[in-house]
Amino acid sequence: MTLPDGGYAVLPIRGIPEVRPGDDLAALIMRAAPWLQDNDVLVVTSKIVSKAEGALVPVPTEGPDREAAREAALQSQTARVVATRGHTRIVQTHHGFVMASAGIDASNVERSQLVLLPKDPDASARSLRSDLLERGLDVAVIVSDTMGRPWRNGLTDVALGSAGLEPLRDHRGETDPHGNQLHITQMAVVDELAAAAELVKGKIDQVPVAVIRGYLTATTADSVPVVPTLVRDAANDLFSLGTAEAIELGRTTPLS
Repeated sequence: MTLPDGGYAVLPIRGIPEVRPGDDLAALIMRAAPWLQDNDVLVVTSKIVSKAEGALVPVPTEGPDREAAREAALQSQTARVVATRGHTRIVQTHHGFVMASAGIDASNVERSQLVLLPKDPDASARSLRSDLLERGLDVAVIVSDTMGRPWRNGLTDVALGSAGLEPLRDHRGETDPHGNQLHITQMAVVDELAAAAELVKGKIDQVPVAVIRGYLTATTADSVPVVPTLVRDAANDLFSLGTAEAIELGRTTPLS
C-alpha cells in the first residue's frame, strides 16, 4: 500500500473469533491479519482485552436479580458518583476515567455475563505489544473504549491505555505560520487514533481491532501511560465536581 506523504490508512482486521478468558490475543490478531507490518498502530477494543483477561462478572439473565448483580458490579467499579439523571449514572472509576456506568458493558457478550474494563489498560497495551514483539512484529497498541462527551451528543472511542507511541503531541513553544507562539496546544493523539479506528470497527460488525498504517515511522520503546497523562487531575479540572457535590459545596461555603 502506497500512502501520500503525511497520509495514513485505517484498516479493519476481520475474522477474529469470539475471545474467551485465557485466549492469546497476539496469536488471534496475527492469525487474522498476517499482513501486519512494523510501525502499524493496533487499536484494540477494550472488551476483547477484558474477555481475554477474565474481567467478566456472572449475572442472572432475567429479572430483578440481574439488576441487583449489575448494581453490585457498578458499585465495585466506582470511586465516586459524578452525576445522576434518571437511570443514568456518570461515575469516576478507580482508574480515574469519568464514564457512564463505569464502562460496564452488556453488549457483544453472553447475556449471563457483564464485561468490566481492564484492570490496568496501560499494562494490557504493554503486554500485548510485548507478545507481538516476541513474534517479530514491532507495533504500537492502543486499548480503546467508547465514551460520551460533555456538551455534545453522540459517542466516540478514546484511549484507555497505550504502548509504543506518545499519547500526547505537545506543540507548546512552537510557532504557527503566522508567527504566533503556541502556549497550550497539546493534541490527544491516542484519542484521535482511537476515534479514527472506530469508523472501521463499528459496534455490531464484530471487528474488534483496527490498524492505523502510515501514522508512525517508528515505535517508542518507553511507553508513557494514558493514566495520568490524559486523565486530568481534580486540581486542574474545572468541572471535577459532580452535581450533588457542587450543590453541597455551594450550600456550605460562606459568602465572602
